[in-house]
Amino acid sequence: MDDVERTVRTVLAQVLGNGLGTEDVDADVGLVEYGLDSLKAVSLLLGVEEALNAELGPDTLELRPLTVRGLSEHLRSLSRRRALA
Repeated sequence: MDDVERTVRTVLAQVLGNGLGTEDVDADVGLVEYGLDSLKAVSLLLGVEEALNAELGPDTLELRPLTVRGLSEHLRSLSRRRALA
């Protein structure tokens, strides 16, 4: 697990606040399966943006699949695009 994925898992666990630990999150399970609703999804994006100094638009929530792995890959692709610009 890389730093991006670890950060997404950590922020998700904090946002859910249901006792789920960072290591309990399966990177390939849909985030709605963990109880992520629209309000918590916005909190997840804001927390990830702050933690990784990234800019994520609301369309990020339309990623398919919306999983820790999918969001992490999206973040890494944004980082690569910024590096090329």
